[in-house]
Amino acid sequence: MLALGPLFLGGCDEPRSEAYSAEEESDFTPVSVALVPAEAAQKINGTATLVNPDALTQLNAEIRAAEIAYAFSQRTVERFKGTTSLGEHRLDNAERQAATDATQVALLELKLRNAWGETAPFLAAANRQQLVDELSSGKTTLVRLDFPRSVERDPKNVRIAPLGGGEQITVDQVWPAPSGSLAMPGTSFFGIMPTGPGLRPGDRAKVTAERNAPSSGVIVPAAAVVVHAGDSWCYVETGSGTFERKRVSLATPVTDGYLTNDFAAGTKVVIQGASALLSREAEPGSFDDDDDGGDERPRAKKPKPEEEQGSESEHRTAPIASSDPD
Repeated sequence: MLALGPLFLGGCDEPRSEAYSAEEESDFTPVSVALVPAEAAQKINGTATLVNPDALTQLNAEIRAAEIAYAFSQRTVERFKGTTSLGEHRLDNAERQAATDATQVALLELKLRNAWGETAPFLAAANRQQLVDELSSGKTTLVRLDFPRSVERDPKNVRIAPLGGGEQITVDQVWPAPSGSLAMPGTSFFGIMPTGPGLRPGDRAKVTAERNAPSSGVIVPAAAVVVHAGDSWCYVETGSGTFERKRVSLATPVTDGYLTNDFAAGTKVVIQGASALLSREAEPGSFDDDDDGGDERPRAKKPKPEEEQGSESEHRTAPIASSDPD
């Protein structure tokens, strides 16, 4: 806890920041703002792998051949049924062949769904043939998207960029992959995108997307954040001229700060003077150095012996918090 005029705080031994100056510490007034509710799209990052289209092209050809064979078998059965001059065994054989061909078509379609997912946009024959034609001409590319440590099921605004840098390419259609990546547990998807420069089948790329549901909380301005002992903190105004240092998560950066649920809307944080407050906390001899919720009662500055005291004009020191319980 920190108070100004007099000043009280929970101590730490963090070195003063580069922004520190004796003039700033001895004569400054922190500026606070109230946090307001906000929502922001949360980004997720992953790895994209451009898929060789040969497997899909081959499977599409097998399905078309099986469908042609099945259609021929069905016509043969219908023709035999309308003919009385043929023996009954000829009709039985034709019906068995038609059933075999139908089973073959069903197995190949199952293979297609198992490989590309139940919601792939090319399960229908017409859509699949159009995609195969575009893949063969080089206009379109298939891509696999892996988002490690993610549970997102419907990513939005998916974009691909080469590992070496370059222009981002928007993935037009995205659907869940039937299986995840054993190397990177998380969620995986397939996508269709226009062919981009520097990206060929087999290449890896960077993928960024946004979660379907935006994150909500408050935005802590970047100017309010100070770093101490490997953690990020900000100073919360708890009363008139009184401040307390609180941890703040930087997991969700936004344009002008960090979206977090660490504070309630209306909480006032210091956006000007936070470095000076941290510098005062860093003064040797300040109390409650462990930041564990110990005694945060105000402590008066311990008087110096007369022989060590000088005039204000000769020697000016910043007030510090004393650990003397009296």
